[in-house]
Formats: sequence, structure tokens, C-alpha cells
Amino acid sequence: MASRPGRPLAHEDRALVRVAREALRAGYRRGRHGVAAAVRTASGAVYVGLNVDGVHGPCAEHVAIGAALTAGDAKLASMVAVAKRGRSFPVLSPCGNCRQLLLDYAPHATVIARYPDGRVVRLSVAESLPAAYRSFD
Repeated sequence: MASRPGRPLAHEDRALVRVAREALRAGYRRGRHGVAAAVRTASGAVYVGLNVDGVHGPCAEHVAIGAALTAGDAKLASMVAVAKRGRSFPVLSPCGNCRQLLLDYAPHATVIARYPDGRVVRLSVAESLPAAYRSFD
């Protein structure tokens, strides 16, 4: 079996996971806000977002990226999302649309993802989205 890409989380990755979990603890609302994301920029600032559940509501990652861009802090370095599952807040791998958005805005960023076996790793955006569509080349 081929090995899966990914590296162990660094201290700053674990800190980013904690920020996302705290954002979801604070903003969780059943049926509305069940996912939170945190984005760290090259400046070291962290921006959070909650999913906005609706007919076409954005993912939490989109909201967090939008918060960073709105603040003029566009050099995205890393991203993580977490979900509420009972009493825990596990890392949630970003959907394909979120991975594509990060690739379009920050192709050199990293993504914190979770494999089905529960292993949480840090991936480059390219590793998280092999054979990606490149809309802004």
C-alpha cells in the first residue's frame, strides 16, 4: 500500500486547531453553525469563520478566508476546519471546493486534514488536491 502524503502537525498547527475549536464552541448553533475554520496568514494573524447553513451557505473555510482578505491580510499560510461531533470537535478535512479556493488564493499554503483512519496531518495544498484545476494560471 502506498503511503499517504502528510507530515505531523507542528506546534503552530496544533494552536490553529485549538483556535478553530474555540470558535466553534463559542458559535455553535445546531442546524446553522456546525463547522468552524481558522486561517493563519504569513503575518501570524489568525482569522476564524463559521459555516453559514442555508440553501447556498458558504463553508467555514470561505468565511475565514474572506475575513483575512477583508482585513487586507491576503498571504494565507495554513488552514484547518473542525466539526462538532457529540462532545468532541475533530479536525474535518476541507471539501474539494474549499481546497480549490485555497489553491486559487494561496497555492503555497498548508492544509490540516484528517484521514479516514483518524490520522491528522499537515499537507501542502497541492497534496490535498492532486491533478487540480488551475483557474488563475
